[in-house]
Amino acid sequence: MNVHNLMEEIVYNEVNALFDTAKESNAQWLTCSCNQCRFDTICYVLNRIPPRYIKSGRGLVHSQYDESIDKPQVSADINRIALEGMKQVMGTKRPHCGTENTLPDTPVFNFPTIVGRILDGKTFEPMKNISVQLLMDGQTAPSIDSSWENPFRVNAHTPGNYTFWVRPLSSNQTHEKKVFAFEIQITEPSFEEVHYFFELGITSESVLRTAYSAEHAYILPDLHLFKSNEELDSMQY
Repeated sequence: MNVHNLMEEIVYNEVNALFDTAKESNAQWLTCSCNQCRFDTICYVLNRIPPRYIKSGRGLVHSQYDESIDKPQVSADINRIALEGMKQVMGTKRPHCGTENTLPDTPVFNFPTIVGRILDGKTFEPMKNISVQLLMDGQTAPSIDSSWENPFRVNAHTPGNYTFWVRPLSSNQTHEKKVFAFEIQITEPSFEEVHYFFELGITSESVLRTAYSAEHAYILPDLHLFKSNEELDSMQY
């Protein structure tokens, strides 16, 4: 049985309508209306309103929407949160916001999302306010789009956790097998450097994967960050 969050479609339509209206009216605060800014705003809204799950089916969607939702109030709430989110996105948009990230034609090597945790080596508590970088063949691994940061900044909202999604690479043919070398690198002041190496064997496909799936993920073992000897010596005085 398929399940659908009714609010996703409503928020998607409302946010895009707000972006279009602001763009047409030349709103001074709207400095970008690219797809990435729109999706960032959609996520901002969805994370701040309760979901409404129903069984899929367009007829059922509309009947549930008409019978159980106060549409004017829902629209007003979404608009209020969306405008707040749009202005926040405008103030924190990424440096390449508004540019198109052209992906290669198929066939391609599709990479899984790479997920891991970094813990304090002494307390085993999740680390905060550190940067984790993913290298591929010794270079910073390119991300599938601007929403997947590399380096990834672990902050108070994502304690210990980091994620990467590498941009698909072109292949000469489908079913081509290749091993890619990766490195997780952490170089933070007062801590010993972390260099964790691993390899992924990827088979090229005819389908370009651009939709996130939790099932298509590679989970790394927990990594531990230790204070450097110099830092430990200074703490003893």
